[in-house]
Amino acid sequence: MARSFRVLSLSVMCVVALGTGHIAVATAQGPASIKAMLAGLEDGSIRGSEVEHIPGSVRWGRAVGIVDAPLADVLAVVENYAGYQTFMPHFRVSKVLSQRGSSALVYMQASIARDTMNLWAQMKVGPKPNQGETRIIEGKMVEGNMDTMLARWEVTPIDANRTLVAFQLLMDPKLPLPDSFVSSENEIATKKTLRALRRVVAERLKKTTTAAR
Repeated sequence: MARSFRVLSLSVMCVVALGTGHIAVATAQGPASIKAMLAGLEDGSIRGSEVEHIPGSVRWGRAVGIVDAPLADVLAVVENYAGYQTFMPHFRVSKVLSQRGSSALVYMQASIARDTMNLWAQMKVGPKPNQGETRIIEGKMVEGNMDTMLARWEVTPIDANRTLVAFQLLMDPKLPLPDSFVSSENEIATKKTLRALRRVVAERLKKTTTAAR
């Protein structure tokens, strides 16, 4: 079934989705599983893949990588929903409409296709129960101009100064392209998301260190 999409749309919107809707995906648990996830990532690589959602439909994109920062610093960025527009390319709006603790309703908007089209979504955002040491944050679109938008962060401490981060995304905007292409772009978007996360976390740590001197 043909779906709608543009390459830029995913790279722009990939980080907007975090939320309270349940998302059934497999998550590694326990030291052995975490050790397996770290394989091949110690050199700074980001591992991408596609994960089935519904047979015969658009697939999740998934990326896993190491962020050289403590867990608390990574979570501070991931849970700062209103701050996404300050570091993600092409973001125009990331506005918290209501919030209680770490759960929120957030309005997101981004311009794509050389500012000729806007993607927007209202997202329910917030944490789910931890899985071992892994913090889970899920997102679900409750309103927007896409067919589907779901996302999931998995944030796991490796040691005092490193954090393993997995980001999983399913976007299905309303523009005509094959499911296989949309699925591939979902994967590309998750990898771009982790690179952007690394950058903003590093900038945050630098500011914190400078202020402490």
